Amino acid sequence: MNILEALEAKSKMLPDKYKNMSVQELEDMIKGIKEKMGKKLFIPGHHYQKDEVIQFADATGDSLKLAQLSAENREAEHIVFCGVHFMAETADILTTESQKVYLPDMRAGCSMADMQIFTRQKEPGSSCRCCLGTRFCR
Repeated sequence: MNILEALEAKSKMLPDKYKNMSVQELEDMIKGIKEKMGKKLFIPGHHYQKDEVIQFADATGDSLKLAQLSAENREAEHIVFCGVHFMAETADILTTESQKVYLPDMRAGCSMADMQIFTRQKEPGSSCRCCLGTRFCR
């Protein structure tokens, strides 16, 4: 599956102009944006992402590491977080007011975290804490 097919499969909201572009055109567009924005753009990519995404990442790692790297990067004005939504939220909390964090796919989740949220709702009085990028409830 190429980058365009992956985007189409995941999102019905992809504008037509992107659907009509070739993979090479999409890749060239992204490279051009990265070159134009320079250090103002930071793209952290979770290590589970496909090569079509990782090829554009400025840093790779697990969710917690990426949130921490985003927080440490004070030059970036725009952070495109290619990972799970709750760590993008963590990066948004940890970054400065002048930095904007974007999550390309709001459905990017973690099945372990989702299971724990269900467990927490099922068991009143349980407390939830964040540990190494995963939500554990007890």
